Amino acid sequence: MGLKMRYNFLHLFYWFSCCCINGFIAVFLQYKGLTNTEIGIVTGGSCIATIFLSPFISSLLSKVKGLTIKKLMTIIFILTCGMYIIMAYLTLPSFVLMAIYIIMYALNLSTVPMLTMIAMNYINEGIYVNFGLARGIGSASWATSALLFGQVLSFLDTSILSIGYLIFTIITLMILFTLPESQMKEVQNKKEGSVFTVVKNYRIFFFLLVGFCFMFAGATSIGTYLINIVKNLGGDTSLYGVAMFAMAFSELPVMMAVPKLMKKFNSVTLILIASIFYILRNYTIGLAPHLIILIIGMMFQGLSYGLFTGVITYYVTYNLETQDQMAGQTMIGIMTSGIGSTLGNVLGGILQDTIGLDALFMFVYIMTAIGAVVIISCKMISQKG
Repeated sequence: MGLKMRYNFLHLFYWFSCCCINGFIAVFLQYKGLTNTEIGIVTGGSCIATIFLSPFISSLLSKVKGLTIKKLMTIIFILTCGMYIIMAYLTLPSFVLMAIYIIMYALNLSTVPMLTMIAMNYINEGIYVNFGLARGIGSASWATSALLFGQVLSFLDTSILSIGYLIFTIITLMILFTLPESQMKEVQNKKEGSVFTVVKNYRIFFFLLVGFCFMFAGATSIGTYLINIVKNLGGDTSLYGVAMFAMAFSELPVMMAVPKLMKKFNSVTLILIASIFYILRNYTIGLAPHLIILIIGMMFQGLSYGLFTGVITYYVTYNLETQDQMAGQTMIGIMTSGIGSTLGNVLGGILQDTIGLDALFMFVYIMTAIGAVVIISCKMISQKG
């Protein structure tokens, strides 16, 4: 099997496993007895932890002699698998359950930049890997996993999620270890960049991420508490899985097309288009009178999140210096899975429990609008420059 195909399969099973942790977090924690506010604390706390944990873990690759992406991801996966099994099969106090899930979720999020850097390292070495295709396949696998587990959870308890995560993680590691070790080492440079140098030296990139952060906060609120939105419209866990499938599968064709789109259009222009579709996505979902409109809104995920993620990932490779690229990929995670998710998860949970679902939607509308304004400003500045 060729290198490109193996990298595609790596994404396939990696995102299968991630769906078990991220895609059903509210379902799992509600089953364990947590409230929306407590779920918001868990997801928000893990995202805050990611802000500090992800740069630290990424820096270990250049600081610890002999440590590679393979070895580091293996250690992280062993820890997360153990934590998930413990939570699924042991009766734990709420605060202990929350603490373990925060750590597990944060560790899982910290592996995303590493998966991206595997492809970017290949590209920097002259070996073409279609990251957009691989990430799109990952979205399709997430979609399939969401659909399957959505059906399974209608008649089995949530402990099955931990078993699924264990199986998919083992397969992911098996594929990971077939990839060439020498081509996965981090770029060694005494002046290796940090997130602070990225913020200082690449202002347009930083403010694009600020805009992404706000829109991602709105989208995260919808994603985390989607089960509540589906139930409010008369659906159940099975229909929740269908909605997740529609959302994630829509990313595949868009992410596959990103490399070609970037040859024809300016990166910031594509990101502006993605922000417009973020408005359509989030407002359609919030205003949906029934499940069909909700699913249509979810299908704008490809042209919003899918387009934005694909373009901004390649933007780092083509616009940041080699020594700053790992920090740049980490920065994407910090601004989205870190700060954006924290805002969306914590405030979304609190607003639901104190005011109601309508307050959550108002929060989504405001965050999305602010993000779009920031992106438009970046586009205007880049044209002047």
